[in-house]
Amino acid sequence: MKKLIASLVRIQEALGTLLLAIFFLAILAQISARYLAIPLLWTEEVANYSFIWAVFMGASVMIHHKAHFAFNFFRDKFSGRTAAVYDAFISVVLLCFTVPMAYYGVIVTTSFWHYNWITLPWVKMGYTWLCLPITGATMTIYTIAHIVDDIRILASKEAVS
Repeated sequence: MKKLIASLVRIQEALGTLLLAIFFLAILAQISARYLAIPLLWTEEVANYSFIWAVFMGASVMIHHKAHFAFNFFRDKFSGRTAAVYDAFISVVLLCFTVPMAYYGVIVTTSFWHYNWITLPWVKMGYTWLCLPITGATMTIYTIAHIVDDIRILASKEAVS
């Protein structure tokens, strides 16, 4: 399971980096086109949607690293079993968000699949919305893995409150 998660994280990091580069290049193209008075209408949509994808991929990776949703003020006050209980509680709260995100992300993606981009009508909006179920599913996987790790800590003899 840890190898699968590590692979998913690497894929999401690479995809997020690629999409951030596409965002940057689209913005550069847009600035250059405006300076040269050349109409490039598609750059705005490419920049917007690539940025959305990059942010969602990054958010999922941050969940994996336990850096996205945390109250360090409280977490730093705990150790041992208490810290594991706190981490498990935060993970359960996250599941209340990630599971619906994956579920409703599938519904939204299928509902809007056949809509097209305005400036690039051959590109389906479904590809844009696909980041929701992917991010929701990977966040759920990462969060469940964190809960399993917390349960192992609670079950071990090493965890002392």
